[in-house]
Amino acid sequence: KNSTTFFCGRNPLSKIFCLVILSIFFVQIESRGRGGRSSPDRELRSRRIDCERNACGGHTNEAKLMCTYRCISPQCNKEVYGDDEIEEGEVDLERSRQFSSCFRRIFKKEQDEFLKQQREERSAKRRTQTPGGSR
Repeated sequence: KNSTTFFCGRNPLSKIFCLVILSIFFVQIESRGRGGRSSPDRELRSRRIDCERNACGGHTNEAKLMCTYRCISPQCNKEVYGDDEIEEGEVDLERSRQFSSCFRRIFKKEQDEFLKQQREERSAKRRTQTPGGSR
């Protein structure tokens, strides 16, 4: 017996079903192997949830969406939407993607600056320690 017969049976439909399940399984493993969602994406999702629940909870539909974008990142909201906000019933996937891209870019820049500052602080701390002292 070959391995597909052992796992999936002899029926052609069960083999197809089994192959679909296995491919989904391997895609899940591959995405987890790369660390899953990146840090900017996690932060964007976290901010979106927080803004939708708190700052923009009283709004509905497009007003809630625009409030959420302003709450997440005023800078990206201005850069992507400016004075041309989403209108009632409008779906603008392109600008939504641009907003996400802008957020990732700004988030990574802020993270890089934060890490640089931490390295500089550690370096300054090491310089001020007495020679031969414990670290």
